[in-house]
Order: sequence, then structure tokens, then C-alpha cells
Amino acid sequence: MEQILAFVLGASAVVFVWTVVVAFRTASKVKYLEQCLEQVERSSRENDRDIHHRIDQEIDRTDKSIGDLYSVIDSRFDKFEAKITKEKQVIKG
Repeated sequence: MEQILAFVLGASAVVFVWTVVVAFRTASKVKYLEQCLEQVERSSRENDRDIHHRIDQEIDRTDKSIGDLYSVIDSRFDKFEAKITKEKQVIKG
């Protein structure tokens, strides 16, 4: 009877130590994975911010280009209008 009790207590002690070791390994792996997840989230936010910044720059550049285009068209139209007006005066006069 004493031998059975000693065997059960010994086996229980081994299982307990093994459980504690597994629990600490699992906790360290979870901590490592949380750090990796935070790093991935941070990187994702930075990439998202950079993409939005680049899109805003492209929109600003496009708006400036369109503004330049309107300016060129407006000046050409004014020259054309002046030319037509001058020709009407020549025809009338």
C-alpha cells in the first residue's frame, strides 16, 4: 500500500512539474505573439498613414495641374476673343 501511495505521489509530482513548465512556455509564447501582433498593427497603421499622405499629395498635384490647365485655356481663350474682337472692328471700320 505504501508503495502504491509513493508511486501515485511521485507521478503526481511529475505531472504537476510538467504542467507548470508547459504553462510557463505557453505564457512566454503568448507574450511573444502579442508583441509580434503589436508590431504588425503599428506597421499597418504607418503604411496606412503613408498611403493616405501619398494620395493627398497626388490629389493636390492633380488640383494644381488642373488649375494650370484652366489658366492656360483661359489665357488662350482671352487671346482668341481679342483676335475676334479686333477682326470685327476691322470689318466694321
